[in-house]
Amino acid sequence: MTTHPSLRQASSDPNHRICIFGPQYCLPVRHQLKMKEKFFRLREDCFQIKDAAGTPFFEVKNPWKTFREKHVLRDVYGNEICKMKKKLWAWRYTWHMYAGENMEERRATIAFRFLSLHKKCYVYVYEQPYPHEDSDTNYDHLKPVLMMKASVMGFDIKIFDGETKELYGHMSKDVGQELLLGVDGYVLTVEPGCDIAFMTALALMWDYAVSDMDKN
Repeated sequence: MTTHPSLRQASSDPNHRICIFGPQYCLPVRHQLKMKEKFFRLREDCFQIKDAAGTPFFEVKNPWKTFREKHVLRDVYGNEICKMKKKLWAWRYTWHMYAGENMEERRATIAFRFLSLHKKCYVYVYEQPYPHEDSDTNYDHLKPVLMMKASVMGFDIKIFDGETKELYGHMSKDVGQELLLGVDGYVLTVEPGCDIAFMTALALMWDYAVSDMDKN
């Protein structure tokens, strides 16, 4: 199936169904990552992200120690990929994703809907010229290109095309870890040809937003 052009803006390869941060993140086979929140949530490195073999795959940093309101996703060499930032004044839970020069180009926004038995959010992806971090955060002119939707119990979250229902990723929550240790853990499965960095950032923003909801 053909994805929306905004989802393939970093690659011309037709096998790359989602490519936001570069073709190096579009793996040809299905890939799984284990995401585990650190026990001390205000640490600079708040999440461990490893592949199925236990090898570190990405890093998540909270350099401002801002109570989960700003985070940076990096590769294992410390190179910044994107910044995730909570929108503080919003009538629904909203997070923005930034990349590019100085991590100031808005690349995507997730916004939650509440009138449903299932937690779900819409994913809006921006095209060039990207809005600046300090510019108006209104995204009403955009059509959501992806959806994230949890099962009734909230243990399984799908990332898919809201119109075609094509699946791009899937998060499974480690319920035992949450009950025993009070921290969040997931297995993130990313489908072939989908930007694994972008999908990881979406999964992290989902966790941050849902954690805020559960507190309030």
